[in-house]
Amino acid sequence: MRYLPIDFEMGRTQQGFFWQSENMSDIPVIKNPDGSIFEPSLRYFGYGWLQKIFKSKSSMEPDSYSIREYLCYLRNAGIDWVDGGRDENLRSFRNSFSERVKERELASAQVELKLEHVFRFYQTIHKAMPFLGGNPTPQFVGDNDVSPITTRRAGETLRWSGWNKVVRRSSSRPTPSFDDVERILDHLRAAAMEPLDGTWEQTLRVFAAERNWLVACCEARAGLRRVEIRNLSLLKVAEALSKHRIITMPTGRWRNDAHPNPINDAVHDKALRAQIISRIEGFAAQGNTTLNVDVYTKGGKERSVEFPLDLVLSLLEVGVWSVRKALFAHWEAEGKTDLDHDAIFISSTGNGVRLGLKHIGDIVKDAFSELDIAGSGHRLRAYYLTEMAWLLWNQELAKAGYRPDIAVSNNVMNRLAELAGHKRPSTTERYYLDQARDRHKMKANQPSVEARKDMMNALISVSWRMEPNECNLLRRVIYAFDDCKDDRFYRVIEAAMDKYVLPKDRPVEKRVPHLRVVSDQTVDRQKIK
Repeated sequence: MRYLPIDFEMGRTQQGFFWQSENMSDIPVIKNPDGSIFEPSLRYFGYGWLQKIFKSKSSMEPDSYSIREYLCYLRNAGIDWVDGGRDENLRSFRNSFSERVKERELASAQVELKLEHVFRFYQTIHKAMPFLGGNPTPQFVGDNDVSPITTRRAGETLRWSGWNKVVRRSSSRPTPSFDDVERILDHLRAAAMEPLDGTWEQTLRVFAAERNWLVACCEARAGLRRVEIRNLSLLKVAEALSKHRIITMPTGRWRNDAHPNPINDAVHDKALRAQIISRIEGFAAQGNTTLNVDVYTKGGKERSVEFPLDLVLSLLEVGVWSVRKALFAHWEAEGKTDLDHDAIFISSTGNGVRLGLKHIGDIVKDAFSELDIAGSGHRLRAYYLTEMAWLLWNQELAKAGYRPDIAVSNNVMNRLAELAGHKRPSTTERYYLDQARDRHKMKANQPSVEARKDMMNALISVSWRMEPNECNLLRRVIYAFDDCKDDRFYRVIEAAMDKYVLPKDRPVEKRVPHLRVVSDQTVDRQKIK
């Protein structure tokens, strides 16, 4: 079994936790996959707080994530954390990120920062945890060349011998909220709501507003990068629709030409437009919510993106059959013929070519600035991944009977990597998965989560005794609960149960009110005061 860092659950010590007469509430706690607390990290952060190594408890968080990632690496390599305190293991840990750095999924400075955190942990742990299994804890780092982790001096600071200088970036801007995203979308489209006054200049402003709104929708609702928006191909949209027999693609030598694309044909064919729209709506009526479209991404490669069906309809009805149609008609009347009929987003300056990368970035960046919201177009993509992580976590958790395990985390990570356009799950996916899990643990969500757990436990405990006809009836009742909006229905159900059902005694699951420190080490836990 291969572990992911998310399998090492993160938490904080509870309120009122004291150690050496100091309040140690809210310091990081890392748990092993079996649920036991990784005691060395707890002692490290406690010691670090006492010795003022950390300026605040919140500043411990980056270190805790790096230590967790190193523990996961060691676990997959079959190495105990004590044996992990060696030069060769630190170098192997760095090399494990080389492919991601090459693919620009991770900055090399981020990797060096992880190593700096791990080095600081091993440098301090023998002071924070003097005894290990009844014996003195090894000193992993020393100001010499014979320690397991060798060092060198960089100015006045003792560094790991393999240290590379970390260039720290400015802190990233926050991910916008749902309300902020809606404000941005409304703001971008506001000019399109103005009635046309007959001038071409004002018409261009209206068309630009519609186009800019769709650009932001592609970032916030499909997670597209700027380069993917620029390269968005009408032919690829048509191919995706043809796979579901919504349209029929031409064959023969014109197969790869953009002009015979049925979507382009529909520009001047009202009946064909109505037919395509009707078939997309029929596709949605069958329970489908997205359409997978291949897009050209970084390096000219392709990846498949799930477009919400209503976004697909907006791209066609607004982007192609309205805005682009009018622009092309105007330019063709002026004698221009070299128009890009495969582009969806085009420049409105009169040249008929695709919208440039800088222009795409400025469209959304300006909206953020005008509304005084921190962020840019890339943060809309972050918003998309945040929402998808939440949605996928809910889906996978439900499939697993509301019992979170490694499979749930792995499935969400893999799906997020696909949506983000990454070859494999990376730090990005782990971050968004952590956000989704933390969101689940919020107090406001706990009643809902516990109710679903109880429902699944009840179903699992009795379903094996139910006859097929009873199972089918229960299935209908579940769907009825989802479909019915009339409160009288629920009152009838409750009244029927009260009248006809004699309740049995059911075992009540006892919930532990708080976590208890458990570890396989032999150190007496009562010594932690």
